[in-house]
Amino acid sequence: MMRWVAATVVTLSLTRIVAAQAPPPEVMEEAKFAPRPVPTPGALDLAALRDPFRPFILDLRETGKTSEPQTPLQRYDIGQLTVVGILWEISPPRAMVEDSIGMGYIVTVGTPIGRRSGVVKAIEPDRLVVDERVIDFYGQEQVAEVVMELPSDKGNKPTGRE
Repeated sequence: MMRWVAATVVTLSLTRIVAAQAPPPEVMEEAKFAPRPVPTPGALDLAALRDPFRPFILDLRETGKTSEPQTPLQRYDIGQLTVVGILWEISPPRAMVEDSIGMGYIVTVGTPIGRRSGVVKAIEPDRLVVDERVIDFYGQEQVAEVVMELPSDKGNKPTGRE
């Protein structure tokens, strides 16, 4: 313990001696700072960058395209419709789709379907192919192909009616 006290006394006395021998600090002149450079136009324009929270595919309903009357199939999203049957061996082939409340609709190639101005492109033995118009994040209109599969006989989709 005595060593600690002695070491503390020696340290305090040495700092006083060193402080007494040091020359007085010079008064610093007020620092003059250069003005901040003005950013050049176009260096980093945040308005030109894509909004990261905006979805990649925009809904056409937002643009107000409701000039023509809608069929019942155009009031549903494609995901709300289910293919329940396909008549393949007739000309033209037909398919039956069911909405979320259980109402069935017969469709052929060219039938408008879905909220995004979709049109039935092809009817195949096990699926229905729909082309939808979507707007990508660049604002350009694209055509997206949506495939609606017919549930297999093994019961991929339980209907609850058995």
